[in-house]
This record gives sequence, structure tokens and C-alpha cells, in this order.
Amino acid sequence: MDHPPLPRCHGLIAGWRFDGAGAQPMSAAAVEGWIATGMAEPAWLHLDLVDARARLFIQALAALPDSARAALVDAEEATRIEMAEGALFGCLPDTHYDADRPDLPPIGMLHFALLPGLLVTARRHPLRGAHAVMQSLSATTPPEALAATLHASLLEFSRLIAALAHRVARIEDQLLRPGAEAPRDALAALRREALRLARTIDPLTEAMEELAEEEETPAWLPALATPLLREARRARAASRALAVLQDRGRIAQDQAAALATEETNRRLLVLSVISAAMLPASLVAGIFGMNVGGVPGVPADGTEAGWGFAMAMGCIGASVVGVLAALRLGRLL
Repeated sequence: MDHPPLPRCHGLIAGWRFDGAGAQPMSAAAVEGWIATGMAEPAWLHLDLVDARARLFIQALAALPDSARAALVDAEEATRIEMAEGALFGCLPDTHYDADRPDLPPIGMLHFALLPGLLVTARRHPLRGAHAVMQSLSATTPPEALAATLHASLLEFSRLIAALAHRVARIEDQLLRPGAEAPRDALAALRREALRLARTIDPLTEAMEELAEEEETPAWLPALATPLLREARRARAASRALAVLQDRGRIAQDQAAALATEETNRRLLVLSVISAAMLPASLVAGIFGMNVGGVPGVPADGTEAGWGFAMAMGCIGASVVGVLAALRLGRLL
């Protein structure tokens, strides 16, 4: 198949060639020269998909199979790892590098395509894992560079899971304190973040396990098998930790709901006791407050003080005490 002339290497964030002694940085002009001379040495190209010219450059890379080029520029970003035509390609999750938030930062995707002598990665937003690897690149081959990037991303996710676990522990301690107020808002936010992480890490774990079970793999893939298996174990551990966190969050949510119900019942009990205690008093006050004659202790002509007020107050007090005593004997107080 004839390919169009390769356009200029626009949108290059960083490039390295592996010459056996380590990773040597390459500029855009050096990348163009490296391609023109036949790509004799392995290399890693990291591109910015926000630049439309970078997408044109990727689509013109004849060294990559069509499916890998399509995966690199695909607008749909979902975690996946696939193999076709001797290449490994897909999308790996990572957190945004420049997100300064107290909760879970936004999740981005690192598009990648890997051949034995070429690793091409691309992203639409700066990512923490890729940035950490580029700051101190120690890989000597493209597969090692991909494994290092995946390792850095999983380390970041592990850090986020540990931070969530610490927040769950604080909420659990708060729920165990006597008279503590249920932190419903904090619990809801924590459970949302745990769910977001689970939706990110679980597909990655499944994709890596499916890759490990593939029977037909490229001849060069065994060189990547050991680090991939190590990161697959790390991803499984992260998935298990998230599942435990989600269970703890549900239990804490149930405890918070129980505390809220208990507080509501307590307030209803107080209101019921007050209503029950004041009901006889209301009846007595109503009787003595009626504008009728013949009420005991109230003079008919109103010319002399009667003992009706004192009797009414005594009846009110006695009725309140009697109701409270009855509630106490009935173990309702």
C-alpha cells in the first residue's frame, strides 16, 4: 500500500531514540530525519492530539498498521488493550497532571501504539503518569517505556485509593463518637469518587488479564510479559482495594442512616412526650377558661377571689406528673 508523503512532525511533546546507552531526546526535526533515514534505532514519540497537525502526522506513519493509527487518533476514549497486525495498541487511563483538586482529579486517556522498535503515545490533556516517566526516563526499549508509563499511572491510582481509605477511616471514627453528626455529604462524595475509580481501574484490569490469556501474540511481546504481569497484579490489587473501600463506604452510609433515624426517633419521642403531658393540662385549662357559671372555685358574680385558679394549676401539675409517671412505668421514657 502506498502512503502519502509524511507531513511535518507537529504536535510533538517529546521524542527519544534508544541507542543502547539510554534514551536520547529528539526534536521534531530530528524525528523527521530519523524517519527519513529508515528508523534504524528504536524510538518513543509522545504527541499532543489537541494539535490537528499531530493527528495528520500519526495517520501518515507508515510503520504503524491501520488499526493502530486509528486507535491513536480515535475520539472515543475508553480503556482497552488490543493486538492486531503485530502491534499492541489501545488506551490506558491516567490522571490529569495539572488538576489541583482536593478530591479525585479528572481521568484522562493515554493513546498508545507499540511495535518492537517504536512506541507512539498521544494525549489530549497532560497526564501524571506519562509526565513522571518523561521527567526521568530510564527505559532502554519502547516496551520498557510503555511498561514504565503504565507503572507510573497505577502508582498514582494507588495513591488516590490510599487517600480515599484514609478519608473512610476518618468518617468511620467520626461515626463511632457519641453524639456525632452523620457526615452524609462527605460519605456521598467519597462513594462517588470510589465509583469513578472503580469504573477506571476495573476495565484496565480486565484488559490486562485478557492480554495475558492471549494465545497468538507477536514474537517480541514476551519481552514485555514480565512487567505487564507485574502491573496486572498491581491493577488487581487496586481493584480489590477499591471493592473493600466501596463496601466500607456502604457500611458507613448504613451507619449514618441509622444515626439519622435514631436522632429523628429521639426528637419524635420528645415531641410525643410533650404532647401527651400537656394534653390533660389543656383540657383542665379549657374547662376553667370557659365563660360559664357554676365552675367550682369561681364566683358567679366575679366580686371575690375564688380558689378555682389554684385548683386548676394543681390539676394541671398533677396531670402532667401523672402522665409522665405512666409513661415511665410503661417504659416509654
